[in-house]
Amino acid sequence: MIGWVYVMEPQDYRRWLSQGSPEPLAAQGEALFHTVGCSGCHGVSSKIHAPPLEGVYGHLVPLETKEFVMADDKYIRDSIVLPASQIVAGYQNLMPSFQGHISEEDIMALTAYIKSIASKSPEGYSK
Repeated sequence: MIGWVYVMEPQDYRRWLSQGSPEPLAAQGEALFHTVGCSGCHGVSSKIHAPPLEGVYGHLVPLETKEFVMADDKYIRDSIVLPASQIVAGYQNLMPSFQGHISEEDIMALTAYIKSIASKSPEGYSK
C-alpha cells in the first residue's frame, strides 16, 4: 500500500483537525481558489490560457514531455508548489510557485476543492 504523509506545525494540525468533514474543507478550498488568484487563470472565463481543473482529478494528464501523469493529491500539490516540474501539453509554463506563500493546510483545502469538481466535464483528460 502507498500513502502520503503531510507534516504540519502543531497549530496547523489542530486547525486542520477542527475542519471536520471534507465538505467544509472543499468549501474553504473554493474560497482560496478565488482569493489567491487561481480562478484568474484556471477559471472558465479566464483570459489567460491555463489548464482547466474541472474533471481533472483522477484522470491522466498529458504532459509536454509526451508522458502522462495521474492527477492525484501528489500531482495537485506538486502543481501548486513546483508548477514547472510537469507542464500540461499545449500550455506554457506561466504559473508561479506558491511554495512559501500558502500553507500546507491551504494546499489540502485546494486539493479538496479540485476533488469536489472531479465529476464535472473534463477537457482533454482520460482515465
